[in-house]
Amino acid sequence: MKPEEIRRIREKLGMDRNEFAETFCLSTYNSVSNIEIGHRNPSKLLIIVLKTLDALPDSKATKLITFMRKHAKRK
Repeated sequence: MKPEEIRRIREKLGMDRNEFAETFCLSTYNSVSNIEIGHRNPSKLLIIVLKTLDALPDSKATKLITFMRKHAKRK
């Protein structure tokens, strides 16, 4: 997946880089930035999840993200 595709999907989902990092358990805003400019490769799992979210209707993608955020909260 190309870096610009990741950014497009993040923006389509209405997330800023901090929200994206929190939702997908990336360490920081900088991790997302590095993925989006091509300095870091996303995991295969992240690519699969993003492709799935991109293919879903917006309402279903939003519900899935809400579910994921609930379970991604760090303790």
